[in-house]
Amino acid sequence: MKFLSVAILFFLIFSCSVPSNKLENKIQSVEFHYIMWACECANWATLDDIRKYEDTDNLSDHCIFIEAADSSLILPDTLGYNNDVIQFTGQYYKNIGYPNGYVISEQQVDKAKVYRYTSSKSLKAIIERV
Repeated sequence: MKFLSVAILFFLIFSCSVPSNKLENKIQSVEFHYIMWACECANWATLDDIRKYEDTDNLSDHCIFIEAADSSLILPDTLGYNNDVIQFTGQYYKNIGYPNGYVISEQQVDKAKVYRYTSSKSLKAIIERV
C-alpha cells in the first residue's frame, strides 16, 4: 500500500510539472529577422516589431524562439546570423516557453513565444562571415 501511495505521489508531481504547450491552429508564413543578443535569449523578430520597439529598449521582449518541426529542417550553420532574414511556415505555440531541445544554461533566460516551423526559405543572408 505504501508503494502505491508513493507511486501516485510521483505521478501527480510529474504530471503537474510537465507543461502541455499546444500549437495554435493557424498555419502561417512569417518573415523573421535574426538579432544577435549577448545572451542565449529569443533572437528572432518580425520587421514590424523591430521598427516598433528598437528605440524603446523593449525589442527583446518581443523576440521569439524558433523550433524545427523535425531534425531535417534545422537551419544550416551558414544561416542564423545577425541580419539574416528567413521566411518560415509553421505555427506558434499557445504559451510562452522554450523550444524543444533547448538546453537551459546557468544564464537566466526568459521564456518567450516559440514558433515551430515546417519549412524555411532564406530571403537575405549575409554573404561574408567572420
